[in-house]
Amino acid sequence: MIPTVDERIASIVRSLSEVILPHLPPEASLAQEQVQLAIGHLQILRGQIDHIPAYEHEELTDAVAIATALLSSITGGSAMALALDALRASIGGADGGDVRGQVRAIHQAIEQLVQAVAIDGASGANAMLTTTILEHERARVAKDRKWFLPFGFDTM
Repeated sequence: MIPTVDERIASIVRSLSEVILPHLPPEASLAQEQVQLAIGHLQILRGQIDHIPAYEHEELTDAVAIATALLSSITGGSAMALALDALRASIGGADGGDVRGQVRAIHQAIEQLVQAVAIDGASGANAMLTTTILEHERARVAKDRKWFLPFGFDTM
């Protein structure tokens, strides 16, 4: 029988907490801290594992939404045109096939757009960019905070 992902993670946590951590010398405080951090992350992954695909798809949906809002609200010169084309291409490829890669591509295109606004964004483009990004990210931050709330990182 092949162990489930949850069983495999639990086995790693047990190994780290029952075998490795107790055998680290007291003066190895950094190593102890890092083992405890690894254990904590693995426990969080165990708690979230069934919901990770939906969470990542939601991140992609949010990235497409912010990119779409930016495309419809910002103009400028030739650097802006190139950045807008890259942003348009990044959301055109966001079919959910490679969710993490597509989110990363959209975020990189947004970063390129931010740089282009500084080069030759139209009048008011910088303010519009800032407003649009903050508006969309406020909602994303609330979702991220809720995602980690069960683990005591935030009291919301």
